[in-house]
Amino acid sequence: MNKFCKLSVSLLVAGSFLISLAQSQEAPRTMTKVTTKIVEPKPEPGSFSAQAKTVWRAGKKYARTAEAPDSQNHIHGLAIINEPDAWMINLFDKSARHLVDPGPSFNVHLPVFETQTGIKTKLVALEFGEEVEFFAKNDARESAGEMADGKPTVRHEVNFSGGSVVLWTDAKSKKPVRISLIQGVPETNHRIRCLRR
Repeated sequence: MNKFCKLSVSLLVAGSFLISLAQSQEAPRTMTKVTTKIVEPKPEPGSFSAQAKTVWRAGKKYARTAEAPDSQNHIHGLAIINEPDAWMINLFDKSARHLVDPGPSFNVHLPVFETQTGIKTKLVALEFGEEVEFFAKNDARESAGEMADGKPTVRHEVNFSGGSVVLWTDAKSKKPVRISLIQGVPETNHRIRCLRR
């Protein structure tokens, strides 16, 4: 099933994923939904990079990602993951591809920031749905953050070779509201994602 197939088949696959999730004894009790948008460097209005991306994560085995349509490249991406299986669906041309994770570990990986191939940094472990845990494990420096949407935040910062990453969490709910990656010269290499849960 590594060949492209029609969307109707992929929808059946998505349905079987939901059934297997419901029947699995190992299924997590909660699912995290994260919607992100790049805010800096400011993307061109109306461009694909200016659109929101939504990620759902349930433990280390189940995930789903949904991207906005990219009309320039004729892609409207949707991915459904039930480790070790993954289905990459292009809603634009109604095609899909089934992939199997070769292992040895069968864990979903949803990186917040894409890192260059071959570069090993702390960032590899920074994933959607696990941001707070990443900063706790890496002994983040905490301080009072600026206001976000009229609410106080807590600022968490972790340094790594060549840069730093900062997470702002809502002071009351402790949920992430913004994350920033600073590499090299801050004025030219600053990427910020706003997170909504």
